[in-house]
Amino acid sequence: MNSNWWSKVYTPIILAMIFVVGMSVGRHFFGGGVLYSPAENGKIEQILRYIEKDYVDSINRADMEKKAIEDLIDDLDPHSSYITQEDYHQVNDPLMGNFDGIGIQFRMVRDSLTIMLALEGGPSIKAGLKAGDKIIIADGDTIAGHKMTSNDIIKRLKGPRGSEVEIKIYRSRVDSLLTFNITRDKIPTYSLDASFMVNESLGYIKISRFSATTIKEFDLAMARLIANGLQSLILDLRGNSGGFLRAAIEMSDTFLEKEKLIVYTKGKNRPEKKYFAMDDGVFEEGSLLILIDENSASASEIVAGAVQDNDRGNIMGRRSFGKGLVQEQMEFNDGSALRLTVARYYTPTGRSIQRPYENGKEAYYADHYHRMIDDMNPQNDSLSQPKDSTEYITPKGKILYGGGGIMPDFEISLDTSFNYYLYNRLLRNSIIVEYGIDYYNQHPEIFDVYVDLEEFAQKYQPEHQIYQQIIQAGKDQDLKITDKEIRDNKSLVLTTFKSEIARLIYGEKAYYYVYLQEDKIYKEAVLKMME
Repeated sequence: MNSNWWSKVYTPIILAMIFVVGMSVGRHFFGGGVLYSPAENGKIEQILRYIEKDYVDSINRADMEKKAIEDLIDDLDPHSSYITQEDYHQVNDPLMGNFDGIGIQFRMVRDSLTIMLALEGGPSIKAGLKAGDKIIIADGDTIAGHKMTSNDIIKRLKGPRGSEVEIKIYRSRVDSLLTFNITRDKIPTYSLDASFMVNESLGYIKISRFSATTIKEFDLAMARLIANGLQSLILDLRGNSGGFLRAAIEMSDTFLEKEKLIVYTKGKNRPEKKYFAMDDGVFEEGSLLILIDENSASASEIVAGAVQDNDRGNIMGRRSFGKGLVQEQMEFNDGSALRLTVARYYTPTGRSIQRPYENGKEAYYADHYHRMIDDMNPQNDSLSQPKDSTEYITPKGKILYGGGGIMPDFEISLDTSFNYYLYNRLLRNSIIVEYGIDYYNQHPEIFDVYVDLEEFAQKYQPEHQIYQQIIQAGKDQDLKITDKEIRDNKSLVLTTFKSEIARLIYGEKAYYYVYLQEDKIYKEAVLKMME
Protein backbone atom coordinates (compact mmCIF):
# COMPACT_ATOMS: atom_id res chain seq x y z
CA MET A 1 0.00 0.00 0.00
CA ASN A 2 1.20 3.51 -0.79
CA SER A 3 1.92 5.45 2.37
CA ASN A 4 2.11 9.06 1.22
CA TRP A 5 -1.27 9.74 2.81
CA TRP A 6 0.00 12.65 4.92
CA SER A 7 1.17 14.59 1.87
CA LYS A 8 -1.37 13.47 -0.70
CA VAL A 9 -4.58 13.03 1.26
CA TYR A 10 -4.30 15.95 3.64
CA THR A 11 -2.44 18.41 1.42
CA PRO A 12 -5.25 21.03 1.37
CA ILE A 13 -5.47 20.88 5.18
CA ILE A 14 -1.70 21.03 5.59
CA LEU A 15 -1.37 24.02 3.26
CA ALA A 16 -3.98 25.87 5.31
CA MET A 17 -2.01 25.07 8.47
CA ILE A 18 1.18 26.41 6.90
CA PHE A 19 -0.62 29.71 6.30
CA VAL A 20 -1.70 29.79 9.94
CA VAL A 21 0.32 27.58 12.26
CA GLY A 22 3.56 27.79 10.30
CA MET A 23 3.60 31.56 10.78
CA SER A 24 4.13 31.17 14.48
CA VAL A 25 7.82 30.26 14.48
CA GLY A 26 9.55 32.61 16.87
CA ARG A 27 6.23 34.00 18.10
CA HIS A 28 6.77 36.77 20.66
CA PHE A 29 4.73 39.71 21.88
CA PHE A 30 6.04 43.24 21.42
CA GLY A 31 6.57 44.89 24.80
CA GLY A 32 5.31 41.83 26.61
CA GLY A 33 1.92 42.06 24.94
CA VAL A 34 1.43 45.84 25.04
CA LEU A 35 -1.49 46.88 22.88
CA TYR A 36 -0.81 49.13 19.91
CA SER A 37 -2.79 52.20 18.84
CA PRO A 38 -2.13 53.79 15.42
CA ALA A 39 -0.45 57.18 15.28
CA GLU A 40 -3.03 59.96 15.24
CA ASN A 41 -1.35 61.93 12.44
CA GLY A 42 -0.06 59.17 10.18
CA LYS A 43 -0.91 59.56 6.48
CA ILE A 44 -2.92 56.32 6.34
CA GLU A 45 -4.85 57.30 9.47
CA GLN A 46 -5.60 60.74 7.97
CA ILE A 47 -6.89 59.16 4.77
CA LEU A 48 -9.12 56.74 6.68
CA ARG A 49 -10.53 59.59 8.79
CA TYR A 50 -11.12 61.71 5.69
CA ILE A 51 -12.97 58.90 3.88
CA GLU A 52 -14.98 58.06 6.99
CA LYS A 53 -16.02 61.69 7.49
CA ASP A 54 -16.56 62.99 3.96
CA TYR A 55 -17.06 60.06 1.54
CA VAL A 56 -20.32 60.21 -0.41
CA ASP A 57 -21.56 56.85 0.96
CA SER A 58 -21.25 55.15 4.33
CA ILE A 59 -18.24 52.84 4.70
CA ASN A 60 -17.14 50.14 7.11
CA ARG A 61 -14.04 51.48 8.84
CA ALA A 62 -12.90 48.05 10.07
CA ASP A 63 -13.10 46.55 6.57
CA MET A 64 -11.08 49.41 5.12
CA GLU A 65 -8.41 49.06 7.80
CA LYS A 66 -8.18 45.32 7.15
CA LYS A 67 -7.78 45.87 3.40
CA ALA A 68 -5.16 48.58 3.92
CA ILE A 69 -3.10 46.44 6.29
CA GLU A 70 -3.29 43.39 4.01
CA ASP A 71 -2.19 45.49 1.03
CA LEU A 72 0.70 46.92 3.05
CA ILE A 73 2.15 43.53 3.96
CA ASP A 74 1.17 41.58 0.85
CA ASP A 75 4.46 42.25 -0.96
CA LEU A 76 6.71 41.77 2.06
CA ASP A 77 6.94 37.98 2.31
CA PRO A 78 4.56 34.99 2.31
CA HIS A 79 4.46 34.58 6.10
CA SER A 80 3.75 38.08 7.40
CA SER A 81 0.01 38.19 8.04
CA TYR A 82 -2.85 40.14 9.57
CA ILE A 83 -5.16 38.26 11.96
CA THR A 84 -8.63 39.72 12.35
CA GLN A 85 -10.44 39.83 15.67
CA GLU A 86 -12.82 37.15 14.38
CA ASP A 87 -9.99 34.80 13.40
CA TYR A 88 -7.70 35.45 16.37
CA HIS A 89 -8.70 32.50 18.54
CA GLN A 90 -8.97 30.08 15.64
CA VAL A 91 -5.39 30.96 14.64
CA ASN A 92 -3.83 31.07 18.11
CA ASP A 93 -5.74 28.48 20.16
CA PRO A 94 -4.18 25.40 18.49
CA LEU A 95 -0.76 26.66 19.57
CA MET A 96 -1.72 27.55 23.14
CA GLY A 97 -2.49 23.98 24.19
CA ASN A 98 -6.08 24.59 25.27
CA PHE A 99 -9.25 26.52 24.57
CA ASP A 100 -12.60 27.09 26.24
CA GLY A 101 -15.48 25.11 24.77
CA ILE A 102 -17.56 21.94 24.99
CA GLY A 103 -14.90 19.51 23.73
CA ILE A 104 -15.91 17.91 20.46
CA GLN A 105 -14.44 17.23 17.06
CA PHE A 106 -17.08 17.87 14.39
CA ARG A 107 -17.68 18.04 10.69
CA MET A 108 -20.41 19.70 8.70
CA VAL A 109 -21.67 16.84 6.53
CA ARG A 110 -24.44 17.59 4.04
CA ASP A 111 -25.84 20.42 6.18
CA SER A 112 -25.69 18.29 9.34
CA LEU A 113 -23.27 19.06 12.17
CA THR A 114 -21.98 15.61 13.09
CA ILE A 115 -19.91 14.92 16.20
CA MET A 116 -16.90 12.88 15.13
CA LEU A 117 -15.41 12.52 18.61
CA ALA A 118 -16.24 13.73 22.11
CA LEU A 119 -12.84 14.65 23.55
CA GLU A 120 -11.62 12.68 26.52
CA GLY A 121 -12.07 14.55 29.80
CA GLY A 122 -14.18 17.29 28.19
CA PRO A 123 -17.68 18.40 29.24
CA SER A 124 -19.38 16.83 26.22
CA ILE A 125 -18.24 13.29 26.92
CA LYS A 126 -19.12 13.78 30.60
CA ALA A 127 -22.61 14.92 29.57
CA GLY A 128 -23.09 11.79 27.44
CA LEU A 129 -22.56 13.01 23.87
CA LYS A 130 -21.30 10.34 21.46
CA ALA A 131 -19.66 10.14 18.06
CA GLY A 132 -22.39 10.12 15.44
CA ASP A 133 -24.70 12.50 17.30
CA LYS A 134 -25.93 15.34 15.11
CA ILE A 135 -26.36 18.80 16.66
CA ILE A 136 -29.66 20.25 15.46
CA ILE A 137 -30.06 23.31 17.70
CA ALA A 138 -27.54 25.29 19.79
CA ASP A 139 -28.88 27.89 22.21
CA GLY A 140 -32.07 28.22 20.20
CA ASP A 141 -30.33 28.62 16.83
CA THR A 142 -31.16 25.90 14.32
CA ILE A 143 -27.96 24.56 12.78
CA ALA A 144 -29.23 21.60 10.78
CA GLY A 145 -30.24 22.38 7.22
CA HIS A 146 -28.09 25.52 7.00
CA LYS A 147 -24.78 25.80 5.22
CA MET A 148 -22.43 27.12 7.90
CA THR A 149 -18.70 27.64 8.03
CA SER A 150 -16.56 26.17 10.78
CA ASN A 151 -16.16 29.69 12.20
CA ASP A 152 -19.93 30.11 12.41
CA ILE A 153 -20.25 26.83 14.28
CA ILE A 154 -17.35 27.56 16.61
CA LYS A 155 -18.88 30.91 17.56
CA ARG A 156 -22.00 29.09 18.74
CA LEU A 157 -20.22 26.34 20.66
CA LYS A 158 -17.18 28.08 22.14
CA GLY A 159 -17.46 30.57 24.96
CA PRO A 160 -16.08 31.60 28.34
CA ARG A 161 -15.29 28.83 30.78
CA GLY A 162 -18.21 28.29 33.14
CA SER A 163 -20.86 29.51 30.69
CA GLU A 164 -23.58 27.10 29.56
CA VAL A 165 -24.89 26.13 26.16
CA GLU A 166 -28.07 24.12 25.50
CA ILE A 167 -27.89 21.81 22.52
CA LYS A 168 -30.45 19.49 21.03
CA ILE A 169 -29.16 16.47 19.15
CA TYR A 170 -30.48 13.74 16.90
CA ARG A 171 -29.26 10.25 17.74
CA SER A 172 -29.82 7.20 15.56
CA ARG A 173 -32.67 4.96 16.68
CA VAL A 174 -33.97 7.56 19.16
CA ASP A 175 -37.41 8.93 18.28
CA SER A 176 -37.10 12.46 19.70
CA LEU A 177 -34.36 15.06 19.99
CA LEU A 178 -32.19 14.79 23.10
CA THR A 179 -31.42 17.92 25.12
CA PHE A 180 -28.06 18.52 26.82
CA ASN A 181 -27.06 21.51 28.96
CA ILE A 182 -23.28 21.64 28.80
CA THR A 183 -21.05 23.89 30.88
CA ARG A 184 -18.05 25.05 28.88
CA ASP A 185 -14.63 24.26 30.30
CA LYS A 186 -10.95 24.31 29.40
CA ILE A 187 -10.31 21.79 26.63
CA PRO A 188 -6.73 20.58 26.16
CA THR A 189 -5.35 20.28 22.64
CA TYR A 190 -2.57 17.84 21.93
CA SER A 191 0.29 18.04 19.46
CA LEU A 192 1.65 14.52 19.99
CA ASP A 193 -0.39 12.19 17.79
CA ALA A 194 1.18 8.87 18.67
CA SER A 195 3.95 7.26 20.72
CA PHE A 196 4.65 3.55 21.18
CA MET A 197 7.36 0.90 21.15
CA VAL A 198 7.70 -0.75 17.75
CA ASN A 199 9.67 -3.61 19.29
CA GLU A 200 11.76 -4.17 22.42
CA SER A 201 14.23 -1.37 21.61
CA LEU A 202 12.73 0.83 18.85
CA GLY A 203 10.27 3.61 19.67
CA TYR A 204 8.09 5.87 17.53
CA ILE A 205 6.74 9.38 18.17
CA LYS A 206 4.63 11.53 15.82
CA ILE A 207 4.33 15.28 16.43
CA SER A 208 1.70 17.25 14.47
CA ARG A 209 2.77 20.80 15.49
CA PHE A 210 4.99 22.67 17.94
CA SER A 211 2.62 24.21 20.47
CA ALA A 212 2.92 25.52 24.03
CA THR A 213 2.40 21.99 25.40
CA THR A 214 4.50 20.03 22.90
CA ILE A 215 7.60 19.64 25.07
CA LYS A 216 5.58 18.51 28.09
CA GLU A 217 3.82 15.89 25.92
CA PHE A 218 7.09 14.90 24.26
CA ASP A 219 8.99 14.56 27.54
CA LEU A 220 6.27 12.35 29.02
CA ALA A 221 6.28 10.16 25.91
CA MET A 222 10.07 9.88 25.96
CA ALA A 223 10.04 8.93 29.65
CA ARG A 224 7.54 6.13 28.96
CA LEU A 225 9.52 4.83 25.99
CA ILE A 226 12.83 4.93 27.88
CA ALA A 227 11.21 3.04 30.76
CA ASN A 228 10.22 0.40 28.20
CA GLY A 229 13.75 -0.05 26.83
CA LEU A 230 14.09 2.68 24.20
CA GLN A 231 17.42 2.52 22.34
CA SER A 232 16.42 3.79 18.89
CA LEU A 233 13.78 6.36 17.92
CA ILE A 234 11.77 7.27 14.83
CA LEU A 235 10.54 10.88 15.14
CA ASP A 236 7.78 11.51 12.60
CA LEU A 237 7.47 15.17 11.56
CA ARG A 238 5.62 14.54 8.29
CA GLY A 239 2.89 17.12 7.78
CA ASN A 240 4.14 19.16 10.75
CA SER A 241 3.81 22.76 9.61
CA GLY A 242 5.59 24.33 12.56
CA GLY A 243 4.80 26.39 15.63
CA PHE A 244 6.86 27.87 18.46
CA LEU A 245 10.60 28.31 18.00
CA ARG A 246 11.20 27.56 21.69
CA ALA A 247 9.50 24.16 21.39
CA ALA A 248 11.72 23.23 18.43
CA ILE A 249 14.84 24.28 20.35
CA GLU A 250 13.88 22.29 23.45
CA MET A 251 13.11 19.18 21.41
CA SER A 252 16.46 19.46 19.62
CA ASP A 253 18.13 19.80 23.04
CA THR A 254 16.82 16.32 23.89
CA PHE A 255 19.07 14.82 21.22
CA LEU A 256 22.18 17.03 21.29
CA GLU A 257 25.13 17.27 23.64
CA LYS A 258 25.48 20.39 25.76
CA GLU A 259 26.75 23.49 23.88
CA LYS A 260 25.94 22.09 20.43
CA LEU A 261 24.47 24.83 18.21
CA ILE A 262 20.80 24.22 17.41
CA VAL A 263 19.84 27.26 15.30
CA TYR A 264 20.58 30.96 15.00
CA THR A 265 18.49 33.91 13.86
CA LYS A 266 19.28 37.35 12.49
CA GLY A 267 17.54 40.18 10.67
CA LYS A 268 18.15 43.79 9.67
CA ASN A 269 16.85 45.03 13.03
CA ARG A 270 17.46 41.85 15.00
CA PRO A 271 21.07 41.06 15.96
CA GLU A 272 22.29 37.52 15.52
CA LYS A 273 21.08 35.26 18.30
CA LYS A 274 22.39 31.73 18.75
CA TYR A 275 20.59 28.92 20.55
CA PHE A 276 22.67 26.11 22.03
CA ALA A 277 21.82 22.81 23.70
CA MET A 278 21.74 23.63 27.40
CA ASP A 279 21.09 20.44 29.33
CA ASP A 280 22.04 16.81 29.28
CA GLY A 281 19.40 15.49 26.88
CA VAL A 282 17.71 12.22 27.74
CA PHE A 283 18.44 10.77 24.28
CA GLU A 284 21.86 11.97 23.19
CA GLU A 285 23.29 8.61 22.11
CA GLY A 286 20.57 6.33 20.78
CA SER A 287 19.96 5.89 17.04
CA LEU A 288 17.68 8.62 15.66
CA LEU A 289 15.75 8.83 12.39
CA ILE A 290 13.47 11.78 11.52
CA LEU A 291 10.73 11.50 8.89
CA ILE A 292 9.83 14.62 6.87
CA ASP A 293 7.87 15.46 3.75
CA GLU A 294 6.91 18.47 1.61
CA ASN A 295 4.58 19.73 4.35
CA SER A 296 7.17 19.66 7.14
CA ALA A 297 7.85 23.35 7.73
CA SER A 298 9.52 25.93 9.98
CA ALA A 299 9.89 24.49 13.52
CA SER A 300 10.01 20.93 12.20
CA GLU A 301 12.76 22.00 9.79
CA ILE A 302 14.69 23.50 12.72
CA VAL A 303 14.70 20.13 14.50
CA ALA A 304 15.60 18.22 11.33
CA GLY A 305 18.33 20.74 10.47
CA ALA A 306 19.85 20.67 13.97
CA VAL A 307 20.00 16.88 13.97
CA GLN A 308 21.36 16.66 10.43
CA ASP A 309 23.93 19.45 10.74
CA ASN A 310 25.33 18.05 14.00
CA ASP A 311 25.65 14.54 12.52
CA ARG A 312 23.34 13.37 15.31
CA GLY A 313 20.92 11.31 13.21
CA ASN A 314 19.49 10.79 9.75
CA ILE A 315 16.56 12.29 7.85
CA MET A 316 14.26 10.17 5.68
CA GLY A 317 11.47 11.15 3.30
CA ARG A 318 10.99 14.11 0.98
CA ARG A 319 12.48 17.60 0.75
CA SER A 320 10.75 19.77 3.36
CA PHE A 321 8.63 22.87 2.75
CA GLY A 322 11.41 25.45 3.01
CA LYS A 323 10.29 28.08 5.54
CA GLY A 324 13.18 29.83 7.24
CA LEU A 325 11.53 33.06 8.39
CA VAL A 326 10.85 34.17 11.98
CA GLN A 327 7.70 36.10 12.93
CA GLU A 328 6.85 38.27 15.92
CA GLN A 329 3.27 39.13 16.84
CA MET A 330 1.92 42.61 17.54
CA GLU A 331 -1.50 42.76 19.17
CA PHE A 332 -3.98 45.60 18.63
CA ASN A 333 -6.48 46.92 21.13
CA ASP A 334 -9.45 45.66 19.10
CA GLY A 335 -8.39 42.01 19.45
CA SER A 336 -6.67 41.70 16.07
CA ALA A 337 -2.96 41.10 15.54
CA LEU A 338 -0.14 41.40 13.02
CA ARG A 339 2.52 38.76 12.52
CA LEU A 340 5.58 40.33 10.94
CA THR A 341 8.69 38.59 9.67
CA VAL A 342 11.63 40.09 11.58
CA ALA A 343 14.48 37.64 10.97
CA ARG A 344 15.69 34.54 9.17
CA TYR A 345 16.81 31.41 10.93
CA TYR A 346 19.88 29.39 9.96
CA THR A 347 20.83 25.79 10.70
CA PRO A 348 24.12 25.11 12.55
CA THR A 349 26.16 24.88 9.32
CA GLY A 350 24.78 28.25 8.20
CA ARG A 351 22.04 27.03 5.87
CA SER A 352 19.05 29.25 5.20
CA ILE A 353 16.44 26.78 3.97
CA GLN A 354 13.91 29.50 3.02
CA ARG A 355 12.59 29.10 -0.51
CA PRO A 356 12.70 32.20 -2.77
CA TYR A 357 9.56 34.37 -2.69
CA GLU A 358 10.52 37.27 -4.95
CA ASN A 359 7.63 36.52 -7.31
CA GLY A 360 4.98 37.01 -4.64
CA LYS A 361 2.88 34.98 -2.26
CA GLU A 362 0.71 33.31 -4.90
CA ALA A 363 3.72 32.05 -6.84
CA TYR A 364 5.39 30.95 -3.61
CA TYR A 365 2.57 28.60 -2.64
CA ALA A 366 1.99 27.57 -6.24
CA ASP A 367 5.63 26.43 -6.34
CA HIS A 368 4.99 24.19 -3.34
CA TYR A 369 1.89 22.76 -5.00
CA HIS A 370 3.67 22.10 -8.27
CA ARG A 371 6.58 20.43 -6.47
CA MET A 372 4.12 17.74 -5.39
CA ILE A 373 2.34 17.59 -8.73
CA ASP A 374 5.70 17.27 -10.50
CA ASP A 375 6.36 14.13 -8.48
CA MET A 376 4.25 12.42 -11.13
CA ASN A 377 7.14 13.14 -13.49
CA PRO A 378 10.35 11.54 -12.17
CA GLN A 379 12.45 14.11 -14.06
CA ASN A 380 10.90 16.88 -11.94
CA ASP A 381 11.00 15.03 -8.64
CA SER A 382 10.83 17.23 -5.54
CA LEU A 383 13.90 15.43 -4.22
CA SER A 384 16.05 17.24 -6.75
CA GLN A 385 18.15 20.15 -5.51
CA PRO A 386 16.95 23.74 -5.97
CA LYS A 387 18.76 25.57 -8.76
CA ASP A 388 20.41 27.97 -6.30
CA SER A 389 21.66 25.25 -3.93
CA THR A 390 24.81 25.99 -1.96
CA GLU A 391 26.92 23.25 -0.40
CA TYR A 392 27.53 23.11 3.35
CA ILE A 393 29.73 20.63 5.22
CA THR A 394 28.93 18.99 8.57
CA PRO A 395 31.65 18.28 11.19
CA LYS A 396 31.92 14.71 9.87
CA GLY A 397 32.17 15.79 6.25
CA LYS A 398 28.60 15.21 5.07
CA ILE A 399 27.60 17.54 2.21
CA LEU A 400 24.31 19.38 2.74
CA TYR A 401 22.41 21.92 0.65
CA GLY A 402 20.57 25.18 1.32
CA GLY A 403 18.23 27.16 -0.86
CA GLY A 404 14.89 25.50 -0.30
CA GLY A 405 14.11 23.02 2.43
CA ILE A 406 15.86 20.19 4.25
CA MET A 407 17.04 17.44 1.92
CA PRO A 408 16.70 13.94 3.41
CA ASP A 409 19.65 11.62 3.83
CA PHE A 410 17.46 8.71 2.72
CA GLU A 411 15.18 9.74 -0.09
CA ILE A 412 11.75 8.17 -0.60
CA SER A 413 10.38 8.60 -4.10
CA LEU A 414 6.63 8.73 -4.47
CA ASP A 415 4.78 5.69 -5.71
CA THR A 416 2.93 7.25 -8.63
CA SER A 417 1.08 4.06 -9.55
CA PHE A 418 -1.71 4.70 -7.04
CA ASN A 419 -4.63 7.01 -7.86
CA TYR A 420 -5.98 8.78 -4.78
CA TYR A 421 -8.97 10.34 -6.53
CA LEU A 422 -11.64 7.99 -5.16
CA TYR A 423 -10.08 7.83 -1.70
CA ASN A 424 -9.91 11.63 -1.45
CA ARG A 425 -13.55 11.97 -2.49
CA LEU A 426 -14.60 9.45 0.15
CA LEU A 427 -12.64 11.44 2.75
CA ARG A 428 -13.90 14.85 1.69
CA ASN A 429 -17.48 13.64 1.90
CA SER A 430 -16.78 12.04 5.33
CA ILE A 431 -18.14 8.75 4.00
CA ILE A 432 -15.55 6.48 5.62
CA VAL A 433 -15.66 8.13 9.04
CA GLU A 434 -19.46 8.40 9.12
CA TYR A 435 -19.87 4.79 8.11
CA GLY A 436 -17.32 3.80 10.77
CA ILE A 437 -19.23 5.67 13.48
CA ASP A 438 -22.56 4.13 12.44
CA TYR A 439 -21.07 0.65 12.20
CA TYR A 440 -19.49 0.87 15.64
CA ASN A 441 -22.66 2.22 17.25
CA GLN A 442 -24.70 -0.59 15.66
CA HIS A 443 -22.25 -3.45 16.36
CA PRO A 444 -20.26 -2.68 19.53
CA GLU A 445 -20.28 -6.35 20.51
CA ILE A 446 -17.99 -7.20 17.58
CA PHE A 447 -15.14 -5.34 19.25
CA ASP A 448 -15.64 -6.48 22.84
CA VAL A 449 -13.50 -9.56 22.22
CA TYR A 450 -10.25 -7.59 21.86
CA VAL A 451 -8.26 -7.13 25.05
CA ASP A 452 -6.34 -4.04 23.94
CA LEU A 453 -5.32 -1.93 20.96
CA GLU A 454 -2.42 -4.18 20.02
CA GLU A 455 -4.68 -7.24 19.78
CA PHE A 456 -7.28 -5.24 17.84
CA ALA A 457 -4.64 -4.03 15.35
CA GLN A 458 -3.28 -7.54 14.82
CA LYS A 459 -6.50 -9.54 14.63
CA TYR A 460 -9.41 -7.41 13.47
CA GLN A 461 -9.98 -7.56 9.71
CA PRO A 462 -12.94 -5.63 8.26
CA GLU A 463 -15.26 -7.79 6.18
CA HIS A 464 -15.52 -7.32 2.42
CA GLN A 465 -19.16 -6.30 2.76
CA ILE A 466 -18.05 -3.23 4.75
CA TYR A 467 -16.08 -2.05 1.73
CA GLN A 468 -19.04 -2.72 -0.55
CA GLN A 469 -21.28 -0.64 1.72
CA ILE A 470 -18.79 2.24 1.84
CA ILE A 471 -18.61 2.24 -1.96
CA GLN A 472 -22.40 2.17 -2.15
CA ALA A 473 -22.58 5.12 0.25
CA GLY A 474 -20.30 6.99 -2.14
CA LYS A 475 -22.53 6.16 -5.09
CA ASP A 476 -25.57 7.29 -3.08
CA GLN A 477 -23.87 10.69 -2.86
CA ASP A 478 -23.53 10.71 -6.66
CA LEU A 479 -19.82 9.92 -6.74
CA LYS A 480 -18.82 8.46 -10.10
CA ILE A 481 -16.76 5.38 -9.27
CA THR A 482 -15.08 3.06 -11.78
CA ASP A 483 -14.50 -0.67 -11.33
CA LYS A 484 -10.74 -0.09 -11.42
CA GLU A 485 -11.00 2.44 -8.60
CA ILE A 486 -13.02 -0.05 -6.56
CA ARG A 487 -10.34 -2.71 -7.02
CA ASP A 488 -7.38 -0.41 -6.36
CA ASN A 489 -8.70 1.41 -3.28
CA LYS A 490 -9.98 -1.47 -1.18
CA SER A 491 -6.96 -1.92 1.07
CA LEU A 492 -6.49 1.80 1.78
CA VAL A 493 -10.19 2.43 2.46
CA LEU A 494 -10.49 -0.54 4.82
CA THR A 495 -7.31 0.44 6.65
CA THR A 496 -8.77 3.92 7.18
CA PHE A 497 -12.08 2.40 8.35
CA LYS A 498 -10.22 0.20 10.82
CA SER A 499 -8.25 3.21 12.06
CA GLU A 500 -11.46 5.16 12.63
CA ILE A 501 -12.88 2.27 14.67
CA ALA A 502 -9.67 2.20 16.73
CA ARG A 503 -10.06 5.94 17.42
CA LEU A 504 -13.60 5.41 18.71
CA ILE A 505 -12.62 2.53 21.01
CA TYR A 506 -9.13 3.45 22.22
CA GLY A 507 -8.83 7.20 21.68
CA GLU A 508 -7.25 9.65 19.26
CA LYS A 509 -3.72 8.22 19.24
CA ALA A 510 -4.99 4.76 18.33
CA TYR A 511 -5.83 6.00 14.81
CA TYR A 512 -2.18 6.43 13.91
CA TYR A 513 -1.07 3.21 15.56
CA VAL A 514 -3.40 1.24 13.31
CA TYR A 515 -2.83 3.24 10.14
CA LEU A 516 0.93 3.02 10.42
CA GLN A 517 0.80 -0.75 10.08
CA GLU A 518 0.10 -0.13 6.37
CA ASP A 519 2.34 2.94 5.93
CA LYS A 520 5.10 2.23 3.43
CA ILE A 521 7.47 4.97 4.65
CA TYR A 522 6.98 3.98 8.27
CA LYS A 523 7.78 0.38 7.36
CA GLU A 524 10.91 1.46 5.48
CA ALA A 525 11.97 3.54 8.47
CA VAL A 526 11.57 0.55 10.80
CA LEU A 527 13.66 -1.63 8.47
CA LYS A 528 16.34 1.08 8.23
CA MET A 529 16.57 1.29 12.03
CA MET A 530 16.87 -2.48 12.33
CA GLU A 531 19.78 -2.77 9.89
